[in-house]
This record gives sequence, C-alpha cells and structure tokens, in this order.
Amino acid sequence: MPRVRAEDYDDKMRAILDAAAGLFATTGYPSAKMLDIAKACGATKSMLYHYFPTKDDLLFAMIDEHMNGVLAAVEQVCAEGGPAKQRLLGFVQVYTQKSAQSRRRHVIAMNDLKFLPRKMQLPLLEREVKVTNILADMLREMNPGLPDEVYKPYTMLLIGMLNWIDTWYRPTGKVKAPELCERAYRLFVRGFMAEKT
Repeated sequence: MPRVRAEDYDDKMRAILDAAAGLFATTGYPSAKMLDIAKACGATKSMLYHYFPTKDDLLFAMIDEHMNGVLAAVEQVCAEGGPAKQRLLGFVQVYTQKSAQSRRRHVIAMNDLKFLPRKMQLPLLEREVKVTNILADMLREMNPGLPDEVYKPYTMLLIGMLNWIDTWYRPTGKVKAPELCERAYRLFVRGFMAEKT
C-alpha cells in the first residue's frame, strides 16, 4: 500500500501520479514501465521508488485518490438533504464533475483496477459499493414499489451511463456540462419513475 495518505501528497507525488496517468492512458497499465514514468515526470527512478515502491502501489494511489474524491462529493450531496429527486440530480452533477476533473484517472479506475492484486482491490471496491449503495437507496426512496432485486440493475444502468460521459463529451461543444447533467438526469428519471411493479 502507499506509504502516505492521498490528503498528504506533496506536489512531486501529484506530478508523478499525473505523469503516470498520462502514460497509462496512452500505453496501457500493463505496458507502462516505472522507468518511463520516472522520465515522464522528470524524476529519478530512486525518487519514484521512494514514493511508490511498485507500479501497483502507484496505480492503487491513483485510483484511491480519485475514488475518495468521488465518494466524498456524493456523501456531501446526500448530507445536504432534500427530496430524493433533488439529491439524485446532485449525485449526477458531482459524479460527472469529479469524473471530468480527473478524466484519465476515472478511465484508469474503470479499466485498470483489475490489474491490482485482489488484496489491493478490496478497499477500492468497498468504495465503489458505497457509492452504488447510496444511489440504490435514493432510487428506492424515489420509486419504492418496485421489486427489491431491480434497484441494483437500475443503479448500474445510471452509473454506466455516467461513467462513459467523460470519454466522449467535449466541454467546448454546444451542450454545456450543466445542461448535459440535467438532460441525463431527466432521461433516466422519466424512464425509472414510469416503471411499475
């Protein structure tokens, strides 16, 4: 596991994570070498190993930092209270915003988590479960009459839609981010609320 917590990362550590994210995005995690990461961020190999003893530690730190940010933002939206529909719109907005802010790390979290040893995956998967449980609880509150077994599939349908937005969406286009979030929210809610037992 990383030697320090994400909130204690210094500028050099963040530069290493950013350079690694760029490299993983272009060459793929399995093909990226620690020497290439060191070159990309202007660090010596020994400095890189000081912060991240293995490439797995580096990947873990990258995904850990990203997922902590997503979970904290989602929990804050829920803590603000209000009707479930309002909280769901907030969820869509912050989830999409956090994904867009660290686009490469979000895609790496989706694609490369599987390369970590199972022991390192577990705390990250626990955070994924927390996010999906928060969303499933909101959906259950919004449309409580559905069979219990369908809330998880609906949850994953919405998460799946949100996960891929940042791979194709361009903020410079005609549809701006707040409008896109509103449209995604309305599209999902109209269909979901029309569902009956």
